Amino acid sequence: MEVGIRASSHLSPAIPASGKVTLEEASRVSDLLDALGISSDLVMLVVVDGTLGDFDTQLNDGSTVELIAPVSGG
Repeated sequence: MEVGIRASSHLSPAIPASGKVTLEEASRVSDLLDALGISSDLVMLVVVDGTLGDFDTQLNDGSTVELIAPVSGG
């Protein structure tokens, strides 16, 4: 199945230029992170198809996932 992916901040370099990743059927967000080489410690929020999700959220063919990194500053 193919999943669209967007990421903010320091996570964006891990995203393919196509903005899409091919995964096995019944994959979860954690499987997507593994495929991208992103540690879950670097992700603050996960949004799947416009709804707040988590690392156990199951993905479907055509899902769109947005990964939001923690922000800090002063």
